[in-house]
Amino acid sequence: MDKTALSFKTPITLVGGAEVSTDNFEESIKFASNVVAADGGANTCIKYGVKPKAVIGDMDSIDETSKTQIGQDLIHFVSSQDDTDFEKSLKRINAPLILGLGFLGDRLDHQMAVQTALVKHYDKKVLLIGSHDLVFLTPPKFSINLKNECRVSIYPMGECSVGSTGLRWKTDDIIFSPLSTIGTSNCTTGDKIELHPSKPLILTIIPRDFFIPACLALLSSKPWHAN
Repeated sequence: MDKTALSFKTPITLVGGAEVSTDNFEESIKFASNVVAADGGANTCIKYGVKPKAVIGDMDSIDETSKTQIGQDLIHFVSSQDDTDFEKSLKRINAPLILGLGFLGDRLDHQMAVQTALVKHYDKKVLLIGSHDLVFLTPPKFSINLKNECRVSIYPMGECSVGSTGLRWKTDDIIFSPLSTIGTSNCTTGDKIELHPSKPLILTIIPRDFFIPACLALLSSKPWHAN
């Protein structure tokens, strides 16, 4: 297939090859009913009785049974070995929000590659959904309603500063870096936080319970713009 973009006007669910719980799958497709699979994520879609709108990847993980049920016309084969199936998908999808299932958990090296892809493709809004956590690249101006004493971790993928309100441990005068100072295990002092990273390099990690508030907050936030 060529690299024609798949464009959606509403949020989509992107399914990867790691394990996806029934609750996560059902809640995600309820919010974002258009489903795209990244390679082996197609097997998960078929398992839950959903035919994806497209499958993107090098097709080294999709089952032959899944291929047959989905149909060759929806298979977007990308042979490159220089990027992951998740990154291949991000390059080819345009949507106001991408909900990523099956990218957290299982193999740690895959999860780290996915987190790197969030930073490389900083102009895309992506929410990764795991069993216990939600992970996303923090927009330039981000606010969300949580609850008092809710766990909030900010993790720098490069050197960056982060203005904030509503966190117990202040961040404003800190230069964050994965080589020195990180911001894990912070928490809220009320029911709302605001974050203002100086660069698209900060991952925010909050509890899975706040799926809907995170979706709404990301949708209402202005994105980082590609150069």
